[in-house]
Amino acid sequence: MNGRREAVRKRATNPVAFLLLVAAFPTVILFGAWRFASSHDDSAPPAPDVVAEYSSQRSRTPVLSLRRTPAVLARETSSTAFEQALRPLGGAVLSGSCAAVSVDGVLVLSDGIDTPVTPASTMKFIVAAVALDVLGPDYVFTTEVRAELVNGAVGSLYLVGGGDPLLSSQWYPNDAGLNRFAQQPATPLEVLAQAVVDSGVLQVAGNVVGDASRYDTELYVPSWPIGFRAAQGGPIAGLVVNDATVFSTRTKTTDPAGGAAQELQRLLRERGVTIAGAPTGGSTPSGLPLLASVSSAPLSAIVGELLRTSDNNTAEMLLKEIGHVTRRSGTRAAGISTVKERLAAWGVPMQGFTMVDGSGLSRENKIACSTMMALLDRFGPGETIVSALAVAGQTGTLDQYFVETALENRLVGKTGSLTGVKGLIGYLPVEGGSLIRFTLLLESPGVDDPSVFVPIWEEMLGEAIGSYPSGPTLAELVPLAVVPR
Repeated sequence: MNGRREAVRKRATNPVAFLLLVAAFPTVILFGAWRFASSHDDSAPPAPDVVAEYSSQRSRTPVLSLRRTPAVLARETSSTAFEQALRPLGGAVLSGSCAAVSVDGVLVLSDGIDTPVTPASTMKFIVAAVALDVLGPDYVFTTEVRAELVNGAVGSLYLVGGGDPLLSSQWYPNDAGLNRFAQQPATPLEVLAQAVVDSGVLQVAGNVVGDASRYDTELYVPSWPIGFRAAQGGPIAGLVVNDATVFSTRTKTTDPAGGAAQELQRLLRERGVTIAGAPTGGSTPSGLPLLASVSSAPLSAIVGELLRTSDNNTAEMLLKEIGHVTRRSGTRAAGISTVKERLAAWGVPMQGFTMVDGSGLSRENKIACSTMMALLDRFGPGETIVSALAVAGQTGTLDQYFVETALENRLVGKTGSLTGVKGLIGYLPVEGGSLIRFTLLLESPGVDDPSVFVPIWEEMLGEAIGSYPSGPTLAELVPLAVVPR
């Protein structure tokens, strides 16, 4: 037993010799491989003296310098500074509100991110996203006139609604103050009236009948305050002209189909058509020939009108059109069901999500910042829905905000406002190709007062995201050039 231990000790008494042997072993193997290769390829050119060539140059960057990982260092430095810049915004997010900011899909701020908040008009972004997906950006709404024409005369003339939210007369946009927002893609009713005349109609022996049966008869969302009805939204129907505003009184009618018929009758009489009956609402008999039609601008343009001007009626009519196309039911409920299905299919988290309308006028709507951020993540610059958003300091509901700041003409977004509610969601492309996405949903008494929300928007959010990226740039961090010795 003792002899064995002694033998072990004797073998261990010369460790240096053992290590030299181990170190030499790879050299022997490599030398053998080189000899074998050289004996089989005498034609191979001699290897360049890389060591000699490299030794004639000297790197200005140490091997262990952080400049060896410039992209990582630049990103981490900017992220740290960005988080610090966003802290005042996080401090402004009270209980019942939420805020989230990400860079290239990575969250940097997430205060109350799963708290359901009243979204107000930011809900329109959800409707627009689903409408573009299920209908397509080239989708158009077609309004028709049908009647049996015999020798220039018809019995009753039927104006058949196709769900066009922007069907209007030339007088209406200016009269309604809509020219504050540049060039809305209205569908001119005058074009349809002239097409009826061009088809050969000279006389209407019966009535001009407006048919709004494409959608249901719910004119207003039940949870809307009484004061919102007509003033803020509705009436909603499958046939609406001039947002149901009557030419003679400049007031809104509760019979949008009859009001549309009245406006078409006025335009036809201006063009010399004699009409015996009165304008009214009703259903179109099956099999009547098509006399004339007019189509809207493509959906991509209508979504631009919806998001930039925050048009409540357009949002509600698009929601019903989604239901009509996907479920053969032009109802608010059918549209909402399709919206929820599509969000789920996209993997958008919907915990706490409640949707009761498309415009966001109802306070029963609820959404978390996590839901909105996941939807924002689906889109980027150049896509139809992003191009349709208002531009800071330039267009739509953002034309008066971020003026003469670093974000003017750069930030795009959708606003939302109710008493005690203020929302802003959107995008900011930044230097280096990165994209900032943000959701800010505030709900507390007085937050919709400009003295409260403007500093939050323009200073706490705007200055923070406008400062990204901060810290050393990638160019300042890359390894220094190699110089000759």
